[in-house]
Amino acid sequence: MLEKPTPSLASGPLVLSGDQPFARGSKRHCYVHPASSALCVKVAARADGPECHAQQRLDLEDHALLKKRGGEAMFDRIPEIEGVVETDLGPGIVMPLYRDADGRISRSLADIIRERGLSPALNRAIEDLKQWQRNRRLLTCDSGPHNVLAVRAADDAWSLVIAEGWQNRRQRWLARLHPRLERYLIARQLRKFDRRVAHLLRAHRGGA
Repeated sequence: MLEKPTPSLASGPLVLSGDQPFARGSKRHCYVHPASSALCVKVAARADGPECHAQQRLDLEDHALLKKRGGEAMFDRIPEIEGVVETDLGPGIVMPLYRDADGRISRSLADIIRERGLSPALNRAIEDLKQWQRNRRLLTCDSGPHNVLAVRAADDAWSLVIAEGWQNRRQRWLARLHPRLERYLIARQLRKFDRRVAHLLRAHRGGA
């Protein structure tokens, strides 16, 4: 089980505009929390972008649904939202910031495969994540390698965390119709995940 950071939150508005985000997406940017290196703050990529703010609201809704459904155990491999704070870039969602054993911010599984390929330890971590997803009956929106964080331990072991896309809003109603259908949809999604991993691995070998 991956150990989660347990920092405390600072009160008051946060100033982020003088810092560089460590991750940039089309809808959100991620900053290290000014009061704690064990937290990150996700803000809308554009303060005037309604889609960016809508995505933040959906993240909060997904988090609440997951907690209601699976309790704290659901967040073994999903970041647990610590709260929402005001920043000079708009409202920000506060979440754990995962770091490798050397203190560096953990990178996506896609980045690691492109750079290193697929070691036996990393392959075991992938299989562990997939089994966890089956056990938790988690049908994500997009659990592609780009949405999964690879956290490296001191002994070169890896733990994987689904950073985004926690709920498949289009298909979750369908998954509720019957357990067999739910298992089928999850299995289909995991096969797609495997194809993406294989594609990244081919690209790594071709560039090596």
